[in-house]
Amino acid sequence: MSQLTINDVAVGDDLPVMAKNASRAQLFLYSAASFNPHRIHYDREYAALEGHPDVLVHGPLQGSWLTQFLTDWIGPKGRLRNLTWQNRASAFPEQDLEFRGRITGVDPATGEVELEVWEQTAEGQILMPGTATVSLPVAG
Repeated sequence: MSQLTINDVAVGDDLPVMAKNASRAQLFLYSAASFNPHRIHYDREYAALEGHPDVLVHGPLQGSWLTQFLTDWIGPKGRLRNLTWQNRASAFPEQDLEFRGRITGVDPATGEVELEVWEQTAEGQILMPGTATVSLPVAG
């Protein structure tokens, strides 16, 4: 894959969709790796006691995926300058999730690109809206 440059993007462009689907084993392992003992992420019966229909995908794991979505898109010479998001709804294991984005601003002189980004279910429910700023190489 060639390196994306500022000349390759325009306001209104959609980013290629990235799909994820967390397994129950992945959630258990992420809990262990992140030292997160909260049982809502790996114990279905306990999650039900707290009012959840199933165990929940970790918010920080979803944030990591959103970061991956952007860094994969910008390539090795691009830079992720800023990323914000809010977890507004729960994601569940074995659920197809889509990471999407749209360009909202481009500065050809500096290579800076503003984006609206989000995670949604395959049915279109937005779980995690956010914004990002990236820098792309200026072709010259």
